[in-house]
Amino acid sequence: MKGYQAMPVKRCGECRYFREHYTKISRGRYRALEYGHCVHPRLKKRRAEEYCPHWCARQKDTPAVL
Repeated sequence: MKGYQAMPVKRCGECRYFREHYTKISRGRYRALEYGHCVHPRLKKRRAEEYCPHWCARQKDTPAVL
């Protein structure tokens, strides 16, 4: 949009420290679940829609799942 920049959504699902969990649905196909875990500063369970004080934006060239 002209004159405005999109603000990042500061939820766990959009954080660089969030690792989403997947389930296998058929031969070689996976489906993302609505939860995962956070790796900063320690491992903890998180839902994608939660908010966290350690949120940090993902880099654009970094994939969501490593």
